[in-house]
Amino acid sequence: MGVIHSCFRCGSEFETVGRVCLACRKDKTPRVPQLGDRLSARELQVVSLVAKGNPNKRIALELHLTEGTVKEYLNRIFRKAGAANRTELAIWYLNEKRVP
Repeated sequence: MGVIHSCFRCGSEFETVGRVCLACRKDKTPRVPQLGDRLSARELQVVSLVAKGNPNKRIALELHLTEGTVKEYLNRIFRKAGAANRTELAIWYLNEKRVP
């Protein structure tokens, strides 16, 4: 019998190596950004600065946040936007801005 782990995402117990259970793991296929969950006002500030090409350090300075907080915002935004990287996020944001 292997070691029982608790999934970092859903909290369920599983018996494989890793930090997330199989149900919560995302497939490795490239994802097309999906319009869906809306962003908070602060998340919109972060993503607009990403879309302008600013690095995390610059975003942190401009919004008076730590770089760690910016990274947390970006992880949440990536999930909501369905983006895998900053480029997809910027494209998603620019397309979303045009939708009334």
